[in-house]
Amino acid sequence: MNSKNSIQKVWNDVPGIAKVVIFGAGAFIAFKIGKKIYDQYQLKQRLKLYQSQNVPYNVNAGSGSGVTQSINLATIAGVVFDSFYNNDPFGWSEDETRALNAIKSVPKAYIPQLEQTYLQLYQKDLRADLLGFLDSDEWEQISYLFQ
Repeated sequence: MNSKNSIQKVWNDVPGIAKVVIFGAGAFIAFKIGKKIYDQYQLKQRLKLYQSQNVPYNVNAGSGSGVTQSINLATIAGVVFDSFYNNDPFGWSEDETRALNAIKSVPKAYIPQLEQTYLQLYQKDLRADLLGFLDSDEWEQISYLFQ
C-alpha cells in the first residue's frame, strides 16, 4: 500500500469531532498569523507618520548659550515598547535598562507628548507599562519625569 492510501485510511478512521478540532486549530493558527501580519502593517503605517516628526529642544551648553537638539518621540516610544514586548522571540524577558535609558533621553517637558505617541502607536499606556515592568528602584530613577 502506498503512503497516500495510508494517510487516507488514517484520516477516514479519525472520528468526526477530531476532524473538527483539527480544522478549528488550523483556522485559529491561520487567524493569529494573519492578525499578527495585519497588526505589523498597521504599526508600520503609524510609524511612517510619526517618525518624520522630530521635536527640537534647547540644551544649556554651560557657557550661557544653548544648543538646539532634536529627538523623535516615535523612536523613543518604539525603543521602550520593544524593550518590554519584543526583546526576545518568545516574549519572556524585558530589557529594563534599555527602556530606562530611552526615557531618560526625553526632556521632562516632552513626557506628555511621549505618552500620547506611545498610546497612539501601541494602544498601551506608557506609565502603566513602566510601572508594570520596572521594579521600584528602576521606577525611582525616572519618576521625577512623570510628576
